[in-house]
Amino acid sequence: MRALLSLLFLLALPAAAWSAEERWAVYYGDKLPAEQFVGFDVIVFDREHHPPLETLQAKTLLGYISLGEAESYRGDFDEVKQKGFLLGRNEQWKDHAVIDLRKPEWKAYVLDVLIPATLAEGFGGVMLDTIDSPLQLETDQPEKYKGMREAAADLIRSIRARYPDIKIMLNRGFDILPQVAGNIDMVMAETIYTDWQPGKKNPVLQPQEEYAAYVTTLKEAQRVSPTLKVYSLDYWPSKDEKQVRAIYARQRSEGFIPYVAPTLSLESLGSRPL
Repeated sequence: MRALLSLLFLLALPAAAWSAEERWAVYYGDKLPAEQFVGFDVIVFDREHHPPLETLQAKTLLGYISLGEAESYRGDFDEVKQKGFLLGRNEQWKDHAVIDLRKPEWKAYVLDVLIPATLAEGFGGVMLDTIDSPLQLETDQPEKYKGMREAAADLIRSIRARYPDIKIMLNRGFDILPQVAGNIDMVMAETIYTDWQPGKKNPVLQPQEEYAAYVTTLKEAQRVSPTLKVYSLDYWPSKDEKQVRAIYARQRSEGFIPYVAPTLSLESLGSRPL
């Protein structure tokens, strides 16, 4: 009976919310040739370092933009730092600094500089990452960082208003997802079934109750915006083919579009089990 109810629930979802045939990938390097990505429908590349995009224009190409953190290896890091946008280092990623989303100057920088530069590379949209870092600050210290959630939601709404025709994917951001679900096309559900922390040797499976909570949040966002697609990103070594296949199957059973990356750096390409 439980299996039947689950099947009926999936069948009730909008067709846009799930597709067992769609393939996507995330790759933050520039060593692989573009030809290796022709089998994917949606591809997230680093906005600056990526394979040639010319032969992939028929795909949905999204350029990575770090919305909530500044990376010290970027050419504009000193400029961002001098403008006073930074709050402190990310303890897990030492070369990342958290950004104060409440600064109107940061909003202008994203809208007027980062997104135009990304689109000029040939991307048809953006993948907005690291939004969770400033959101967590308000969770941990609500008085000191009051307004961070609203600033994050406002920034995403402003991106949609300024660029109504591009594709927008948001990585996680579950705290504000109900508020912005109608302003994005896709949500990247990273590490909801597996987890692989920086410095750890191997990935692990998330507790089932935690995964179930993520699924509930994502399904609620799809009810707010029925056209919202969920792309899951998990990590697991490719040599463990049995577990990789199990991850793909589990995420597809929830109506998500899965990708399993073999390394945390996302500088290699994972397999695509049927």
